[in-house]
Amino acid sequence: LQALYEVSAFLAQTNDLKAMGAGFCERVRKLMKADAIALRWSGDDQSRYLILASDQFPHQLQEEERCLRAGICACGNLEPDARTRVIPIISSDIAPLQHCTRVGFENLISVPIRLHQKLLGEIDLFFKRDVTLSVEEHELVDTLATQLASAIEGLRAVALEREAAISGERAFLARELHDSIAQALAFLKIQVQLLR
Repeated sequence: LQALYEVSAFLAQTNDLKAMGAGFCERVRKLMKADAIALRWSGDDQSRYLILASDQFPHQLQEEERCLRAGICACGNLEPDARTRVIPIISSDIAPLQHCTRVGFENLISVPIRLHQKLLGEIDLFFKRDVTLSVEEHELVDTLATQLASAIEGLRAVALEREAAISGERAFLARELHDSIAQALAFLKIQVQLLR
């Protein structure tokens, strides 16, 4: 509960997507005692996963997997009904996973990120040792993923509100400018008629 509260409080007070992603990754990696973490976000069609943030994830892997095509390895290979799972990397024959074995990762915990039943991305926790996930840890990472999705959606809603406010202000200024120009032209027309 303390870990959930700390991460939730951090998400609630952060207003920048980059800072939110980095801070979330750092906290969750330490909490789960993972060797590295990558936060991947998918587009609407879920054909590609972009690395939104990471912590202790090797730079070389970030470059190789910055935009990962869905289905080519265990990362970014979520089905719509996917659940949190532990994936042994060493025993896999999927070629792209050799990136992970090259740096010594042996296991991966993949946590789907959902909001209102829509799959948005995943949290990938990498381990250089065997790992198991207790029921409490399973519930915790699922809840943290939901908290992250809500926080990012909140940032998106604020950005949309800001855009709408700016658009409204621009429309107001355009109307005012149009009205003032129309008034000036009408006044000039009257003045020209009086001069005649």
